Amino acid sequence: MGLAMFTYQMVSTQYLFVGSFEHQNIHLFFALFLAFLNLMRLRTSPWLWAMQTVLLLAGILCTVYVGLNLEHLEEVVGYPDPVDVLVGSVLIVLSLEATRQAWGLTLPIVAILFILYFFFGQYIPGPLYHRAFNFDYVISYLCIGLTGVYGTFLSISANQIFLFVVFGSLLSVIKINDFLYEAGKVVGRHLEGGPAQTAVVSSSLVGMVTGAAVANVAITGAFTIPYMKRVGYSPALAGAIEATASTGGQLMPPVMGAAAFLMAFFVGVPYADIMLAGILPAVLFYLAVFLGVQLVSVASGIKAPKEKADWALIRRRAPLFVVPVGLIVLLLLLRFSPMLAAFWAIVVALALAFLFRETRPTWPELARCLAKGSLVGAKIAVSLCVVGMIAQTLVTTGLGSKIAGLVEALSGGNVFIALMMTMVVSIILGCGVPPVAAYSLVAIVTVPALIKMGVVPLSAHFFCFYFSIISAVTPPVALGALAGAGIAEANYFQTATKAFKLSIAGFIIPYLIVYNPVLTLHVENWAWALGSLISIPIGLMTLSAVIYNVGLIKFTVGERILALACSASMFGYCTLRQFEHIPLEYPFLAIGLGTFAYLIFSQVKKVKTKARAVNTAH
Repeated sequence: MGLAMFTYQMVSTQYLFVGSFEHQNIHLFFALFLAFLNLMRLRTSPWLWAMQTVLLLAGILCTVYVGLNLEHLEEVVGYPDPVDVLVGSVLIVLSLEATRQAWGLTLPIVAILFILYFFFGQYIPGPLYHRAFNFDYVISYLCIGLTGVYGTFLSISANQIFLFVVFGSLLSVIKINDFLYEAGKVVGRHLEGGPAQTAVVSSSLVGMVTGAAVANVAITGAFTIPYMKRVGYSPALAGAIEATASTGGQLMPPVMGAAAFLMAFFVGVPYADIMLAGILPAVLFYLAVFLGVQLVSVASGIKAPKEKADWALIRRRAPLFVVPVGLIVLLLLLRFSPMLAAFWAIVVALALAFLFRETRPTWPELARCLAKGSLVGAKIAVSLCVVGMIAQTLVTTGLGSKIAGLVEALSGGNVFIALMMTMVVSIILGCGVPPVAAYSLVAIVTVPALIKMGVVPLSAHFFCFYFSIISAVTPPVALGALAGAGIAEANYFQTATKAFKLSIAGFIIPYLIVYNPVLTLHVENWAWALGSLISIPIGLMTLSAVIYNVGLIKFTVGERILALACSASMFGYCTLRQFEHIPLEYPFLAIGLGTFAYLIFSQVKKVKTKARAVNTAH
């Protein structure tokens, strides 16, 4: 079934067999079938196996009914027939149950609360009241009226996300892990934490296209974590470095974890614009991770071996990664559809893999890989059906505008407080919901409030996007850190805490995106923009130095205070221009640059003194 779904999706990019709703319905048919079929093979109890069979058959019958009655369903929107209501009700339950089986209880519980509000909101006094809707009307708009379940979110899954998920899964079978490992050595050879920097590079490259922190940890962590442990990193730190690097991969263009395709829809711009706007924040995030790894290596006293990279292997394997990813970037910049870009990336990647004996997968390996990718795509599809129901509830009941008003009232009209509230909601939802669904939920619930308060739409969406992703390394529920701890055989909470420290830039950059348009490549003042490009890296660098209490060498108390002052000054420069009544941005820049120069001078002097002492002793 996984191969059938993949084949249909590939062919549908080239030939329009059916219309838009038919295509979504076929996509949902495969998604429900795969979601329930996957659990059938994992359950041994006859009763549970029978239950899965009933769910699977119900999914087939309901989607076939919708496919055969599309014209009728479009004509009776809001006033469905009794059979339509029954089919719609069953499809709603199936979507919720498939999502529960795939992702846990969080998203279904949130959806059920919204659905209950749709049914009973007329009994709530005050600003959340809405007019009464009868049962048939609600079911029509939640599903069978070709909205809700069959809304925009399922369409994006079918037309944009699915094939990118499959393309990401191909990385595990076309043997590019060796290339990523050797490419990481090139960077690691010149830095203190060599093996750890190898993990950062390889995980970021894989994460560009897999779009899933846990899967990314599983792919690259299998070889980076044991190596880091061998050269002296503690199990918890090795797992944390891998989890952080893998999570950041979802922030890196061109694919950005697939959630960015939804951002393009919300903002109303081509995906290429989202991809370009995401480059600078992602680079800054990884720069901070590089620095964090370097500093924690110095603080831990790790002297990792400097390994030579196998340049011959890099040259042989590089085309397998560079050519397909480069093709994606090129096609998206040329304004081709994401669906077509993913199609050609898959075709080219497979063609290159089969050219050489050493990279050629066996047919069973390829079949299992494509089926696994289809299963992940199916799980994302059912979760987006549930998000679609939540979005329809917000629209039909007017709850979206009411929540925007409540956020504005609770924050007292203060943008910073509203951002803090949005951050908390994004992290909480991201703890138990796939990033695509978590971002979608926050985008439809809280982004309108931020925009109403004056935040630029693109910046507001990036803010929610970042915190939905970074939740994978945010305690107490950090799924990326959990995967890293499992492979490293480390304590989970220690791993999550260390990952949180390493990913601290992910909590700073979203605020900078809101307060400083240069991060999304919108330049209002060139002098301020250039100053920002200098001050942000320095601010992130000194913040990491404060956290680990080390630069080139261990800090004194005075140096740590200076580093904190430098970081605060740099971030102050980046944000204070937004407040015309506080014209202190350039004084802050001068203070920050001055303290940074002094810190460098002090650290270099201490390193030279230590080196002379060692030489004298010898």
